[in-house]
Amino acid sequence: MASKKTLLLNKEPPLSFMEHLSSSVSYYCPKDAIPLATHSENDDAVTIEQQRRHPELILVLSWMGARDVHIAKYIAQHRALFPSSRILLIRSPASHVFWPSLARRHIPPAIRILRQFAEPETKATSSSSRPRVLLHILSNGGVSTAARIRELLRKELGSDSAGNKLIIPRYALCLDSCPGNFVWKSTHKALLQSLPRWTSPLVHFVIAVAWLIYKLRLTRPAQNLNADALRRGSLLPREAQRTYLYGTADAIIDWRQVEDHAKRAEESGFKVRKEKFEGGEHVSLVRKESQRYWQVVKETWHEAEIEAEKTGQA
Repeated sequence: MASKKTLLLNKEPPLSFMEHLSSSVSYYCPKDAIPLATHSENDDAVTIEQQRRHPELILVLSWMGARDVHIAKYIAQHRALFPSSRILLIRSPASHVFWPSLARRHIPPAIRILRQFAEPETKATSSSSRPRVLLHILSNGGVSTAARIRELLRKELGSDSAGNKLIIPRYALCLDSCPGNFVWKSTHKALLQSLPRWTSPLVHFVIAVAWLIYKLRLTRPAQNLNADALRRGSLLPREAQRTYLYGTADAIIDWRQVEDHAKRAEESGFKVRKEKFEGGEHVSLVRKESQRYWQVVKETWHEAEIEAEKTGQA
């Protein structure tokens, strides 16, 4: 009988089935992945039905400092819900916060994947085209990564071979424990979760320097700017549905901030759903009510599809 030590040595890393494109980016393409949309009027009916059931791509933006063993639980559930969907994971290490240049160096492999899903602006209708991507953002770390992606896509998308401007595909969005605005105590606690406890004074110092820079430049904290970016009017034609999942026991991002963002997004024209988990903690909602959590994720995707169909038939 193999010893416990031998079993531990032979155990594969939690995300070993994914292709690791950089230290922050991993990609999974199942053998039976559904074909990428061709935007042709003669699409096969079976392919269309398959696209209705599963996203072509699930983009997961993890929380800051998340370990693969924890991220793997989310990836596993996405694979169970949508077995024929590709999955692109972008991590958010604390180093990306302290050195943004590292994020710009690590994320480009993901941009090359995302470019495959870009659509010619001339063929992408404003609100009747089917959503193709399910975007799952966790905490402000994921929101920050989304901002980096947006910045890089703006530079990289360009045009197709026919000269048509490329734009992002339609998507459905799940926001877990986010977004939140800058609060000194909460920011300190969030950063310290992925750092040794002895770095606490240093983290306070870094936050103080950042706060001073904001004041001197008369600008707003990055968290606030990133949260506002999620309500930009330019996203309206591309977003089919969004769901905010948040807990009342979140010690890092106050649930009232999330509800306020949801309210403002709805007022801006976004199709919003709110799911409040009583007693739910920061990025731990699945521990509180796992079945409900994943049912909401599944329904978010299907509601986005149904809404697109209704709009297309109107």
